[in-house]
Amino acid sequence: MRRFSTSCVTMALFVLVFSCSSGPRAEEGGANTVGQPLTLSAPRKLLSFVTLEDGRVLAVGGHDGHRTLASCELFEPASGAWRVTGALRTARRNHAAVRLADGRVLVVGGTNGVALGALASAEVYDAATGTWAEARPMAEARNDPAAVLLRDGRVLVAGGTDVDRRPLRSAELFDPMTGTWSAAEAPGFARGGARTAVVLASGKALFVSGLQAELYDATTGHWEKAGLAGGAAGTHRLAHTVTLLPDGRVLVVGGTTARAAGTAEVYAPETGEWTLVAAPAVAREHHAAVVTPDGAVWVLGGAHYTTGALASVERFDPATGRWVSAPALGEPRGKAGAGVLPDGAVLVMGGENEVEGMLSVSERYVPGDCVPAVCSARDGMCGPVADGCGGALDCGPCGAEVCGAGECRAEGVRGQ
Repeated sequence: MRRFSTSCVTMALFVLVFSCSSGPRAEEGGANTVGQPLTLSAPRKLLSFVTLEDGRVLAVGGHDGHRTLASCELFEPASGAWRVTGALRTARRNHAAVRLADGRVLVVGGTNGVALGALASAEVYDAATGTWAEARPMAEARNDPAAVLLRDGRVLVAGGTDVDRRPLRSAELFDPMTGTWSAAEAPGFARGGARTAVVLASGKALFVSGLQAELYDATTGHWEKAGLAGGAAGTHRLAHTVTLLPDGRVLVVGGTTARAAGTAEVYAPETGEWTLVAAPAVAREHHAAVVTPDGAVWVLGGAHYTTGALASVERFDPATGRWVSAPALGEPRGKAGAGVLPDGAVLVMGGENEVEGMLSVSERYVPGDCVPAVCSARDGMCGPVADGCGGALDCGPCGAEVCGAGECRAEGVRGQ
């Protein structure tokens, strides 16, 4: 039986009374409405985004800074414009979205940010018709769950938080053929983060969040620990990225703790071992990461508690284990989404920063050459640091009041 937070009853009644105004919500727009190039119809963060089979990008729900959204939009690579498509039946943010084997998109959980702290509902998007249909709800309401498409076509959803924002240590499976949910063995640890799981070459699913990574074996239905607690960095990870590399390894970058934000590590499925790789030049959390056709990983934007939203971009070469700073985004973006377009460019969408607030204008980022940083490019740069492009800078002595714990970094900047 699903649980509801008793502290939310009064708020639920308030919403029921005051949400009966006539006419559609302005944020829903009309299906097939086309906006200006690269401009979303509504600014949004905490959304899910999925690249469809035909290369279009679907942005689902999210938050516009004032309310949770039901609206959805499609990015058309050929025109460079967003087009409004069918709206969700339930407004949601912090949800998970997975493209199914038949091309449809499953969206699960999240929160509507009004009365309840988590949603059990699920919906399926048909790209051919641009409409959403209700699916059977999950057994448990889950805000910010982790979800992944297994090799057999089922979707495994694990963890998240319940209606009272308590971590969940449970999992369930969705079968697209029957449209039904079934219980899965519970993981050993609570999980979270919609994009923190990947499927390995073996078919096992690796979930990386919290302090202990775990593997789910779809054949046996059992979980097992993936390496030592904390991985090679020995830290808890949240608001990080988990990226499957072309060679089958997995790259994990950033997070909310000081140790996580400034480190990156790689998991090798063959040995089950985690290895620290070179640290990125900029510590970050709530960033985006994509793999481009050349096999490189691009980490874009994000935020850090010492600097706020970030515009910096870095490129990781899996062959050498090295980072190179790249031209920055046009706008600092925390909590944004990113996906690779058919031509190899990266679509960076949504997010927020301290100057502009919520962002509605996307960016089409074209991976290019690095432009070295200079000491005057950023306040507080000091000491011997990398220039972000393989060289070195000497920006003078570091004072504790300038560089905190002594970590002083450089980053590439966009050329004129």
